[in-house]
Amino acid sequence: MQPPSELPASIPLFQQQPFRMLSFTRFSSRVASNALNFALILIVVDQTGKAFLSSVLVLTLVIPATVAGLAAGHAADTLPKRLLVVSGDLLRAGVCVLFIRSADSTLACYLAAIGLATFGQFASSAEGAILPAIVTRAELTQANAIGQAVGGLAQILGVAVLTPLVLRLVSSADLLFTICAMLFVVAAGQAILIGSTRSETRQEIGGRAYGRWWLAGWRQIRSDPAVAQATIELTLISTALIIISGLIPKYIEDVLGIPVDVGAIVLSPAAIGIVLGLRVANFLSHRLRHAVLSTAGFVGFVILLVLVAFVRQEASFLGGYGAFGVLNHVNIGRFDGAGVLAIILVLPLGFSFALVNVAGSTVLNDRVPLHLQGRVLSTQAALSALASSVPVLIAGALGDWIGVTPVMALVAGAIGVVAVLNMRPRERSGASLRSAL
Repeated sequence: MQPPSELPASIPLFQQQPFRMLSFTRFSSRVASNALNFALILIVVDQTGKAFLSSVLVLTLVIPATVAGLAAGHAADTLPKRLLVVSGDLLRAGVCVLFIRSADSTLACYLAAIGLATFGQFASSAEGAILPAIVTRAELTQANAIGQAVGGLAQILGVAVLTPLVLRLVSSADLLFTICAMLFVVAAGQAILIGSTRSETRQEIGGRAYGRWWLAGWRQIRSDPAVAQATIELTLISTALIIISGLIPKYIEDVLGIPVDVGAIVLSPAAIGIVLGLRVANFLSHRLRHAVLSTAGFVGFVILLVLVAFVRQEASFLGGYGAFGVLNHVNIGRFDGAGVLAIILVLPLGFSFALVNVAGSTVLNDRVPLHLQGRVLSTQAALSALASSVPVLIAGALGDWIGVTPVMALVAGAIGVVAVLNMRPRERSGASLRSAL
């Protein structure tokens, strides 16, 4: 055995080809999927102008996480993972081609959303199952942070750059779908280069799930209170994001008073906040307990979401004080002080989201056996889809009826209440966590 001073230093994650190529394929596919999801919302908003119908579109992007997601999770644990990633990316490229060949209608948008979301489940479930197999346990938090940062950067490029540039400046949905189809093909090629997905450092006894395949992830979640708590946290924060996504187009137009595509650029600092939060979460996760990290994330998220909801009232109030008087003098087209304040607030909002996401994801990757990773992750996604399916429609309808601002405040309040109930001391709430699931 080598003395400690002679032990080889660990190789940085991005110098490890499997992790590097996994990050690349995630980046390419997520730029395309984010761009397409936002483009479909823009098209529906342009054609209908209703928050309810944009919420329905968000729902069509989410619902495949239930039935298709559970099947994808099972496939990720039993079939070659790289094959699933490649197949999912190529099938999404095929959906892009079919959309180009179809009529530019609202129905085509909904059908494309269902196809993209369904095939995307197989790729993302396999990617999630690959990660803990190609990095060591000690690297999981950093790997999750990098993965989330890749997703944040892909969101900025897809939503704030690619879609507005092509869909508005060039005015061509077909060109956008062509570019995204090419990105999916590139992602498939990068997935092939991941190499072996067998874990060299994490070998576990077992490797077989018993009972009905669609319940394997559920049983694993219920069997471990820490995994159950992390699952509830991820489900809660994901549900909030889904509901807010359905409200964002109307929020941008009614509250900020600017076009949706321009508003997406205004709100893009949220993705920057996510990237920063992931770096900090990686540092703090080794120094703070999981409960402390997730609690801080939820508290910040709820408070900041309320502030974002009432941004116009806050800008008017703050503008009366000398230090913030500049808010009254911002006037770039229809962009004013409320837009400036929104930019300032959404950055820490994304930061808070990242704290919760990294904390919960690391618990799942660390405590769930490798042969159940895909099923547990897909079950968690299915829980998010089920939890948000009715609320996202109710929120959209209420947004058209009473306005977006009070609805966003209600969403923040509901998240806060459920988060407090879930964050009770584990020794007293272990049984209640199981009953909640």
